[in-house]
Amino acid sequence: MALDTDAAELVTDTAYVAHVATTTADEPRVSPVWYAYDPDREVIEFLGKGQKVADIRENPKVALSVRNPEERWHVSIRGTATVSEDVAEINDAARRIFPEYLDGDDPEAWGVAGEKLTFDPDDVLVRVDVGTLTARDSR
Repeated sequence: MALDTDAAELVTDTAYVAHVATTTADEPRVSPVWYAYDPDREVIEFLGKGQKVADIRENPKVALSVRNPEERWHVSIRGTATVSEDVAEINDAARRIFPEYLDGDDPEAWGVAGEKLTFDPDDVLVRVDVGTLTARDSR
């Protein structure tokens, strides 16, 4: 699928926080996440745990939004998420995600205890296969 190239450039331009929306039979939920977007594979990856991941396991359809209030644009993303508990995949994703948010630091330099390069040993990898990725300019 050909995605909006302007939107793809916006979400890879700098370390913005995305808000991921999940739903269950009972209620919707929105959570902020640090993420990485891979335009070649057309996937968004983030690490998570708890209710957000439980929601995704129950209903893998998700939506994300990324917004830059200073430049007055936002990107909307819809897709299907999968969850991976594979430690090697989690660590590879941490190496892609965290340096953007932590001034380029190598994850191994954080001194994370345990085998996962995450801030919480319960984190899993969520990979969203992007269905739509569109930009809106509100100027």
